[in-house]
Amino acid sequence: MKSLVRFTLVGLAIVPSLLAAQTPKPPIPTARREDAAMNKWRENRFGLFIHWGVYSVPGGIWNGKRVGAAEWIQAQGKISPIDYAKFPADFTAKNFNAKNWAKAAKQMGAKYVVITTKHHDGFCLWDSKYTDWDLQKSPAPKDLLKQLADAVRAEGMDFGVYYSILDWHHPDYRTNLKSDADRKAFERYIVYMKSQLKELVDTLGPIKVFWFDGRWEPSYKENPTYGADLEKYCRQICPGVVINDRIRAYDSYADYDSGYERKLPENELPPVNWEACMTMPEGTWGYHSDPPGNGWKTPQTLLNMLLKCASKNGNFLLNIGPKPDGTIRKEEAERMKAVGEWMRFYGNAVYGTQGLVLKSTTKFYATRKKDSIYLTFFEWPETDRVTIEGLPSNIASAQLLDHGKGSGLKVEGNTIILPMTPPEKLANVVEIKLKQ
Repeated sequence: MKSLVRFTLVGLAIVPSLLAAQTPKPPIPTARREDAAMNKWRENRFGLFIHWGVYSVPGGIWNGKRVGAAEWIQAQGKISPIDYAKFPADFTAKNFNAKNWAKAAKQMGAKYVVITTKHHDGFCLWDSKYTDWDLQKSPAPKDLLKQLADAVRAEGMDFGVYYSILDWHHPDYRTNLKSDADRKAFERYIVYMKSQLKELVDTLGPIKVFWFDGRWEPSYKENPTYGADLEKYCRQICPGVVINDRIRAYDSYADYDSGYERKLPENELPPVNWEACMTMPEGTWGYHSDPPGNGWKTPQTLLNMLLKCASKNGNFLLNIGPKPDGTIRKEEAERMKAVGEWMRFYGNAVYGTQGLVLKSTTKFYATRKKDSIYLTFFEWPETDRVTIEGLPSNIASAQLLDHGKGSGLKVEGNTIILPMTPPEKLANVVEIKLKQ
């Protein structure tokens, strides 16, 4: 028997980015995880993030007005529980095709996919035994997560799940623990989360990433034992799973730092495993019919971000927000295709690489894999040569890559002689081979 739960709107207007900004970074760990699963996550470098839920139904518009981030519309639009409860009926997923989504992710160049299974509104994107606030209230296929997980793995990618700790719907969730009754209720909620996470593992098969969110409220962040216990449980039910730092109460990192949300490191080289998650428009993760911000990022901008991450030993998780009918909107599909066309020929500069610190008056990103160094230029040098400080002396050859082919380049010391015209419009890659 499923448990019936009610909405609670306590504290919905709090903006998480402001709370997170007030919380200091945890200390740097003395060692990082180095097992096969963690190494595979690092080698993947590029993933697809999918924000999909009933918040896609209003599409960022409420009462005729544009409301901030689509996935926060319940809070920012001050939508009543009664009105919000109507949205699942229009979450049809009638055009959802798991195989097509997986193929689009693969063609984009993604090596892993992470989808929101439960966002802050508490709605579950599967038929859960532990709540009625799930796909049973929607005409969407009840096994759509399973369909997607299978399709993603069939394309050779890793599958991960996003799960929100914060829950505006569950009656036992608490923003603050002001009494013994609050603590007992919140601990019942912890059991609820564990039950659902176990349910996801049992239902979906091998889960490679647990991507947690919503840890900023006092009930969780001021009680780090909850996070430690939840993390231990996740590792028990899903051995080898890679878990982001947001499962912990800001006191330490888990397997990687996921704090680079819609931002990238500046000059620093992060000392821990890390990942940047990024939206294509500026101000929303879920589907928004009129996204806030200054337009859509270009494919070149998105590739620039990806290469910057790889050059700093980080992963890049690029987000899309499908429509409630399961359609990937045109703006996202076009950018996924353009990025994928470039990655098809030049992905070796990203996958399985480590960042290098090299200097030049010309801007580029440097990565290395085994005996190859890759220099990715988003701006072509103003002259026919580029001098790079820090290049190894054991250079065997250099070539300018061009759609699977390569044209040899002359190297004089630490200076590379380049042709006047580059082959690519988005970005150009020079591969330097080192002597064994």
